[in-house]
Amino acid sequence: MWPETFSGRVWRVPVDYGADSPLFAEVVLDTYLPRSDAASFVREATDVGPELPNDLLLGLHRVGDSFLKAPQDVVPLVPPVRHAMRGELDIILAFEFDEEPLPPALAERLRDTAYEVMALLNVHLRDFLIPAMPFQIRKLTEDGHANVKFNRTIAVQDRFDLDVDLLAHSLGDIASFLFGSINSDKFRTALELYAAHFNERQIRVRFLLLVIAMEALADESPKDQPALGLVERWIAEVNEEKAGHDSSSSEYRSLDSLGGQLNSLRSKSIGAQIGDLFDEVPGLTEAGLADMKKRAKAVYSRRSKLVHDGYVPPAELPDLEKEARNLVETLFRAAIARSERPPGLKIVR
Repeated sequence: MWPETFSGRVWRVPVDYGADSPLFAEVVLDTYLPRSDAASFVREATDVGPELPNDLLLGLHRVGDSFLKAPQDVVPLVPPVRHAMRGELDIILAFEFDEEPLPPALAERLRDTAYEVMALLNVHLRDFLIPAMPFQIRKLTEDGHANVKFNRTIAVQDRFDLDVDLLAHSLGDIASFLFGSINSDKFRTALELYAAHFNERQIRVRFLLLVIAMEALADESPKDQPALGLVERWIAEVNEEKAGHDSSSSEYRSLDSLGGQLNSLRSKSIGAQIGDLFDEVPGLTEAGLADMKKRAKAVYSRRSKLVHDGYVPPAELPDLEKEARNLVETLFRAAIARSERPPGLKIVR
């Protein structure tokens, strides 16, 4: 249980968004009213805390950070507002900035910082904070009020009515996959990662989940023989050099580590292994398969950039997520197409 009406502040937290100098923000943690019953997790409205737009658009289905609508649907432009529920707290970044509008890169880094604070609180306090409201920008006005700006992503999708024949056919295909030998631990892990990305609000995390799903399907395979020959010679040279050093010395440990790295070079890179997954996609020409493999390697390269450097431009992420989803769904559909219908299978309607 968090204490009632607590307010804590951390001054001059740097927020680096690619400008010549970082923005310095004040991180504020505000708590309001605790739950009436510590053991009961129910929504209890209050009249304390700022009045903010709700995290939902009533009548629309949310997937990830997007709300789905058909072309003919009317979207409520003004969502309902509410105060803090009991047990909720605010993570606030207070700062001064004269430029209007706020640069997208800065807005993204502010949101990242808020998520960092939430994660660090969970780690340090062994708590389980989760976002209750979307990240919002509030601009204070001279009269002491605030204008709230927040982004809602509306994805326009055609709505289809599924008939019983299509459902029966789909269930048959799914059963063929489930009963088939192709339904391995690798596919179970990949499908679980794919399913998880629909609930994730952070686009970077969704992108990583989709690429990891492809990694889960990849099989380790050796490089071609000319490359293997070079690797074997390098390993032999390292082993020869190791023999001249005491096994407790730092030189020996460094060479031993190098030998392990060289040993891993016997196998293709993970990017190449992911590209090889598309060798068995049916219905594509040789040029089409080559293009698919190239796209898969390009997506994995951006994943590596994000993981190792911690950053890819936010403007790239929507297209990267869409591409990664298309690629992993292509692999799943190809696996279903390769599955044979088990004898005696009956679909009961």
